[in-house]
Amino acid sequence: MECFKFSDQNIRRSHLPPPLGDNFNICFHKLRKQSDLQLIRCVQDNVTSLHSYCMKPPLSGITLFFRQKDMEREYRACAHRITEKQGDSPPTLATSRFNTYFDIVISALVYTAIAVCLFLLYTVSLGWILFFSVATVIHIFAVLLCVQQFLKPALVNSNVCPGLDFSRWLLDKFADWYPWHVCGAVLVSLPIASVLVNFTCVNFSSTNGGDLYYSYMFFVGLVHFCNFTQLNCWMKSVLATLAGIIYISLVASHACSFFAFDYFNRRSEKNFTPDATVGIVGLLPLDNNSAVADYSERQHEHRNFNLYYGEIFLDVLLLLLLVWFLNREFEISYRLSFHGNMVAVRDKARVQSMKNQADWLLNNIIPKHVADQLKNTAKYSENHRDVGIIFASIVNFNEMYDESYLGGKEYLRVLNELIADFDDLLTKIEFQNVEKIKTIGSTFMAASGLNPDVRRQNKHPHQHLFELMDFAMSLQKVIDDFNRDLIEFNLVLRVGYNFGDVTAGVIGTSKLYYDIWGDAVNIASRMDSTGVHGRIQVGGACVPVLSERYEFEPRGSVYVKGKDNMNVFLVKGKRGDVNIDDG
Repeated sequence: MECFKFSDQNIRRSHLPPPLGDNFNICFHKLRKQSDLQLIRCVQDNVTSLHSYCMKPPLSGITLFFRQKDMEREYRACAHRITEKQGDSPPTLATSRFNTYFDIVISALVYTAIAVCLFLLYTVSLGWILFFSVATVIHIFAVLLCVQQFLKPALVNSNVCPGLDFSRWLLDKFADWYPWHVCGAVLVSLPIASVLVNFTCVNFSSTNGGDLYYSYMFFVGLVHFCNFTQLNCWMKSVLATLAGIIYISLVASHACSFFAFDYFNRRSEKNFTPDATVGIVGLLPLDNNSAVADYSERQHEHRNFNLYYGEIFLDVLLLLLLVWFLNREFEISYRLSFHGNMVAVRDKARVQSMKNQADWLLNNIIPKHVADQLKNTAKYSENHRDVGIIFASIVNFNEMYDESYLGGKEYLRVLNELIADFDDLLTKIEFQNVEKIKTIGSTFMAASGLNPDVRRQNKHPHQHLFELMDFAMSLQKVIDDFNRDLIEFNLVLRVGYNFGDVTAGVIGTSKLYYDIWGDAVNIASRMDSTGVHGRIQVGGACVPVLSERYEFEPRGSVYVKGKDNMNVFLVKGKRGDVNIDDG
């Protein structure tokens, strides 16, 4: 029997509505479930779609330009700039800012290493000295610009560099698309140009193994064309190919015999004896042995010499293929990274815009401080003391409203414009304590003192009550100004004012509804319904507090529903000798 009673009690409890404190949690779980279902549908649509952006990069197959012209313009405008304009994302080593720093520093290091080797290995010529001076000045200028831009905040704060503005302007000019490619082409070509400038016969005829060292430095300069990932791959690859053609042409033209000299030196050092001529020499007469040996040796040297040239040509060809491949892959990766960042930034901005719009809509339904409480603690109600409440009714709007003309739409437009003017008053700083609660037909309801944070900042304990009275007077002024634009009709406003303890809260799990309840709210509504057209009516309990700044005239005893007869007063205006800003 006890078990049956317990079960019956549970059954009865199961039919009760959930506690009000759980409403927000239920709403949150519903929204999360709907969001998960929508995400699943989006993933399914992307899987079944034939135009997935993950499968087909948004780049042209030949030029590697973006198919979208807007994206290409954005890429050319800021992808290679040291001064990034994307302030939302923090700079990393993969961003264009530090990527450009690394490219310029690496270019300077490669050029320095090749220049030092050229000075140590070969005879210094006048042409090389002139070229070295110009190239060194270019690299020093580029590195100093990067260092100055990198240390710009410290220089600005300490006023160390008076020419910072000029260098910033100069760097900005160089950062345009075509000037940047011209400067990049010069920097990326200086190492290999330094090698080609030292292609002289004197250097290699006097240096043992000079051709090998020269080839090594040339290969390093050729690989250096893979630097500067922001530059167009076609430009870098064409420059590398042109350098390779010049080098092969110089070697194949036999302009200098340094390769042959170097080959002979290596052969003599190794005591090389051709095996192919041993048998022939033994069969010939003694006086012809030396001639045959010389002939066989020259044939063998000729074959190895041709093989040596073929190896150089093959190395250059393979390096050029590697440079073409790497430049293409680097640019594709850099462009796709830029595209991903831009899409992420745009999506973030779009999501932020949608969030701001959702917050704006939510804050127009629920006050911001209440919405923050719902997000953090799911608290649905709160008690407030000494809250001011007004009901402002347009008493003759029904007389103007007529459904025979456009179904009453034009009159509702007039009411909407008037309520919008009321709402505009709430944006003023002098009414920061006042909050709109709702509109009931042609009645506007507002309250003050509901936001504890704003209320704590008030200099006067009753400042929110004074602001609400000033707001009610401003409503009357709005009505007067609005009537000037109406033809043959004047709207009349009636306001009821009261303050006291209220309970504010949110009701419902969908289409949330924020309102205030309490005896003070009911009295404020009765002050409006029993009030005088064009006047502000308050209860007798409000006069001792409000009389500090306002003057009243007694109206007498008025019957109020639920309160019997009450002494009420009408506001005459502000006291002339009172400064509203005084604490």
